[in-house]
Amino acid sequence: MTPTRHSPAVVAAALLLAVLASGRRGAEAGGDESDCSVAQTAFSECTGYVAGLDEEIPPQCCQGLSDVKDLAPGADQRRDLCACLLSEMLAAGKVDSGRAAGLPSACGLSVGFLPTSPDFDCSQIP
Repeated sequence: MTPTRHSPAVVAAALLLAVLASGRRGAEAGGDESDCSVAQTAFSECTGYVAGLDEEIPPQCCQGLSDVKDLAPGADQRRDLCACLLSEMLAAGKVDSGRAAGLPSACGLSVGFLPTSPDFDCSQIP
């Protein structure tokens, strides 16, 4: 019998769902260790666009950004996730400020804690 091969997109989607599900269970149990890794995984579909490597916003990016927004109901969470996403963007090598600033509205979302430049000050987020 030949093993079944799944497309990379299917594998990535399954992995993202598993990570998001485990992060939510941890949060419900009082755990706080996984919010950053969940946010980075959810936002990973956006990093190529924000870094200027992808011409268009992948559809999965907007869903990931929506998931990240849902992780940050309070000011402390928004600041923490801002710093987390900033490190993700910087690890990608570059941040196109215009693309980062326009990403939430392009996705039809209001996300006031998304870093928009390499020197973005996450501590100033209300």
